[in-house]
Amino acid sequence: MVESTLSPVILGPATLIGSSMALRWQSLLLEKYSCSPGERPEEKPLDRHVLVMLCSPTWRGEKRAADGSFVSTSKTLGALTTVPRGPVPFGRSLQKADILYCGFDDSLLSAVREELDGPLPLPVSARSGLHDHAVSEILNLLLAEVESGGTSGTLYAESLAHALAVRFLFLGERLPTLSRSTAVLPQRKLRNIQDFIESRLAADLTLQELAAEMGYSRSHFLRMFRATTGMTPHRYVLKRRVERARQLLEQVDLSVAEVAFRCGFSSQAHLTVAFRNEFGITPAEYRRHLG
Repeated sequence: MVESTLSPVILGPATLIGSSMALRWQSLLLEKYSCSPGERPEEKPLDRHVLVMLCSPTWRGEKRAADGSFVSTSKTLGALTTVPRGPVPFGRSLQKADILYCGFDDSLLSAVREELDGPLPLPVSARSGLHDHAVSEILNLLLAEVESGGTSGTLYAESLAHALAVRFLFLGERLPTLSRSTAVLPQRKLRNIQDFIESRLAADLTLQELAAEMGYSRSHFLRMFRATTGMTPHRYVLKRRVERARQLLEQVDLSVAEVAFRCGFSSQAHLTVAFRNEFGITPAEYRRHLG
């Protein structure tokens, strides 16, 4: 028996494969299930909007038409379905499949909608069989973060969640064209946020925290920071953490694990991967070269 806030939308008998519940993400709940053939009865309504992605090569099922008859339906790998908050229609699965469910908190979608420039998206409605490469990529990155136990930290997950929320609101529509003349951060504000990040490298920084420090919305901060530095906040923080680690590795009295802790990495393994990506060698190899 599946016990989850996403239960009303899950098809057939299901086995949980992975969940973001333990990571306590504030903005969304991501869960992957192995779903066996079976029915989704019309029972409890959903308390949030949900995005569904098929993770298996194919899926076949049936849905109930307006006249009460059943209509066959099929989907292929990566197919996306939007399920709005409220009653969920009856559905029937005829084929075992792995399915990823992403439930959005209203607070995230409301904040993103308020921060958007230009035309607003239409209200979330039921749509099925959509394909969007960018949305699928973000969902897979979030799933990988769940599977890693949240290795990359809150800022990374929140940045992905924000990007996903924007695309979810416009899924099936044309995304608004962003202005090419995005303002950059004034030098004073840039120095302030850089100093703030340097003072908090060991902490689990959040997107909301960085935006609030600047007095901007998350969307505004993301656009201006990237326009100014050429990087996302998460990428910038990661580069600063790796650079700090390189400096600390020159202190031979500190273990690599201690260096990782002092620089805000979740583990020595996380530091090793990030360090190799940045410098082409591991922290241990870098330290040996110093000798």
